[in-house]
Amino acid sequence: MNKQHKLEKVLGDIFSEKLLEDLAANGRIESFEAGTQLISRGDEIKDIPIVLSGTAKVVRTDSSGEEHILFYLNEKEACTATFSICAITKTSEIDFIMETDAELLLYPVHLMDHLTKEFPSWRYYVCRNFNQRMKEFLDMMDTIVFMKMDQRIMKYLEKASKALQTKIINITHQEIANDLSTSRVVVSRLLKQLEHEGRIKLYRNRIELLN
Repeated sequence: MNKQHKLEKVLGDIFSEKLLEDLAANGRIESFEAGTQLISRGDEIKDIPIVLSGTAKVVRTDSSGEEHILFYLNEKEACTATFSICAITKTSEIDFIMETDAELLLYPVHLMDHLTKEFPSWRYYVCRNFNQRMKEFLDMMDTIVFMKMDQRIMKYLEKASKALQTKIINITHQEIANDLSTSRVVVSRLLKQLEHEGRIKLYRNRIELLN
């Protein structure tokens, strides 16, 4: 399948034909294995990544080295953090990591102004992505401020399940603890509690949601 046809198949319902032609002419499509880190904090942003298949995650690392997942990205979604970074500094404040095997469209940053000026469907796409990420950010803040840790863990698992489109999540207790800024001991105890309540099933390095 050529690049133009692939972009039409994935993005044809949200982008105009002219925009798709521009993306095919100036962008490139690359495949990545799960765990690949495309962007690290401090990197110069050279491309805007748009997910064509698979799932990626955007992570923020604090001063102590702990990672916090900001949001997941699925098919047709772009990283809004790169939009804002490119408009101001072009230096990344986030890590962009493949959660699963994924295929991305990488479009050169220096042409982003051209997209914004020439294509209304691109401007709408950027605004829609910002709106979605803002909703997720507010939801994350509500979770941190108002929820107890067991509720936060359950919310975290439900969010991961929705992003990965599976009820079985391959993850360790330590990884959950890192993402939620708590201890593995606390996470393990509360996961056992959730299992006792019939909400999850625990396996070695994976968790199944039951409802």
